[in-house]
Amino acid sequence: MNYYFHVPFCRSKCGYCAFYSEAAPQEEFMDAYLARIERELEHFEPEEPCETIYLGGGTPTLFDERRLERLFAMITRILAPPPDAEISIEANPETLTTAKVALLRSFANRLSLGVQSFDPQLRGTLGRDCSQAALERALDLVATAKFPHWNCDLIYAIPGQSCAAFRRDLDAAVALGVDHLSCYSLTPEEGARLADSLIPDEEESERMWKIASDCGLPRYEISNYAKRGGECRHNRNVWRGGKLRGFGPSAAGFDGVRRSIEPASLAAWLRGDPPEIDEIPPEERLNEIFAVNLRTVRGWTRELWAGVPNADSWENRIAVARRAMAETFPEWFDISPERITLTNSGLLFWNSVAEMIL
Repeated sequence: MNYYFHVPFCRSKCGYCAFYSEAAPQEEFMDAYLARIERELEHFEPEEPCETIYLGGGTPTLFDERRLERLFAMITRILAPPPDAEISIEANPETLTTAKVALLRSFANRLSLGVQSFDPQLRGTLGRDCSQAALERALDLVATAKFPHWNCDLIYAIPGQSCAAFRRDLDAAVALGVDHLSCYSLTPEEGARLADSLIPDEEESERMWKIASDCGLPRYEISNYAKRGGECRHNRNVWRGGKLRGFGPSAAGFDGVRRSIEPASLAAWLRGDPPEIDEIPPEERLNEIFAVNLRTVRGWTRELWAGVPNADSWENRIAVARRAMAETFPEWFDISPERITLTNSGLLFWNSVAEMIL
């Protein structure tokens, strides 16, 4: 079983971000959030062993040490993650302290640091409130803590960013010793504060995506690169249709048949408004899962597909892939009796592939 906790608080709202969060929250709201999470966990009875836990946001590390310790204790007590469970937490550099990093290291074995760019001018373009001094201090703290796995988030195709500047960001991240790198093309998101001004150049974005393939870490998903064994198990499991239980406002869950999404409002979630239930016909759900994992370099094998909840036949999946290939371009696909994957060009145009499948 996979678990996701959405911590919906940020110090300030980044200009590119449309994820639900509350900026500069009052302490009473953070305490109310923790109390609600604790009540949910106290009434939750896990039916399957815990495999992964992911704390995202928002900014989980906006919590002080006392609140983090409370959150970690309740998760550990109820979900009882085994020693080999993957426990990930997102962190922003400006929120980290020596004591906080030590606490994170005692709970999590995977840290994801939101850098976005090592260039302060580009971070300013993104509306990312993080000083160079805070970034450098955080990098030193994380290096000293020696997390078993850690990821660096980068954004590319930022207005004013050259290919050479993006390559410098890639080199700087890999030089830190990360075993995972996430590189996301800037995408104007409805609701983001600077959505109207942060318009990427599509041709530059494609060039930078190709540059990222030479970062020194193998690509394993359209936007993710990792050393062997450094892949994010939580994301991999979800991409393959694994069961997910979400906690917190806007958190998503999946029971194998239905997807649920908690209210994207702290007030609504605190008063107990029900989640939105996404119920679609079984064939459409299988097509959705099938399309999502085609974002990965490995794609699907007969054995992987057999592990999907309520999976149909492998032969039907080959037929679905061949129909999509006929409606797009043959060079986007690599289909054999035992494996279905997208080529590099197919990955680049995954949105078009998914549209045909769905």
